Amino acid sequence: MRHPEPFPADLTAAPFAVRDADRRNISRNRLRARDLTSPFRGVRVPLALVANAKPEKKFAALCDAYQTKLPPRWFFSGPTAARIMGIPVPHRLERMEVHVSSLVPHERPRGRWVRGHSAPGATVGTFRGRPVREPAEVWCELASVLDIDELIQAGDRLLSDKPFRLATREQLEAAVARHAGRAGAKKLREALPQLRERVWSPKETTVRLTMVRAGMPEPENNKPIYDENGKLVAIGDLVLEEFMTVVEYEGERWHADDRSIIDVDRFNALSALLWTIVRVRKHHTRADIERMVEKALRANGWTPEHP
Repeated sequence: MRHPEPFPADLTAAPFAVRDADRRNISRNRLRARDLTSPFRGVRVPLALVANAKPEKKFAALCDAYQTKLPPRWFFSGPTAARIMGIPVPHRLERMEVHVSSLVPHERPRGRWVRGHSAPGATVGTFRGRPVREPAEVWCELASVLDIDELIQAGDRLLSDKPFRLATREQLEAAVARHAGRAGAKKLREALPQLRERVWSPKETTVRLTMVRAGMPEPENNKPIYDENGKLVAIGDLVLEEFMTVVEYEGERWHADDRSIIDVDRFNALSALLWTIVRVRKHHTRADIERMVEKALRANGWTPEHP
């Protein structure tokens, strides 16, 4: 069996434009070889980069591939920009496609695996080398495809300091004002006052919303807890200090890495200080969360307020 002739090393490490291969006198027959794939016209991706890759790596390669042909007036937007920046979106939006917008009125990028939009007046920046719409405007775009809780999860991530803040509350307020009259505007106005800072995971958002909607006190997010000598004992996911209760969401990695050892020691230290720890995992329903947290709060002196 005849194997394709070797490529220059730099063209095997990342997607590339056909025009770049032309400049290096690589034949079109070579560009049609089976070790390359062509997700977009005029672009090639070394098959070895994506053949056995995980979905997120394939998505990154798809973005890299399209970026090789992006003119300056086009940029990633909507769910694609959100994924690039680490803003959580539900699995149904984690598709092998790219949302791309143009600054030119009525111009919409087209092509296979491309969702084109026109966004004259959009604010565009870069995130890790990729042109993206600014985070606050991306959040507004997401309002047309997310439900209210998903939108709050995404907004919490923008305000979070971990790993870094993507937007300020003032930027979000200004973006929502500019979005008035467009798809999702009402949902944005409903979600905005429910956003909180220092939220470190979407599941923390879910637990907080469940508690508040059930009439329980609102917890503080990722609050430091100290002992009587002022020594830091733990940073609790959702802390209700008045009632000495901390709610912890344990992700799927909890039992699989060294964090579980740290958390066990942390929980023991909190228990020694008479804190009640409510541990929530993936299998718990909203009803489970309500029941577990309410039981802990009542045991520590909380009484539901009735109108």
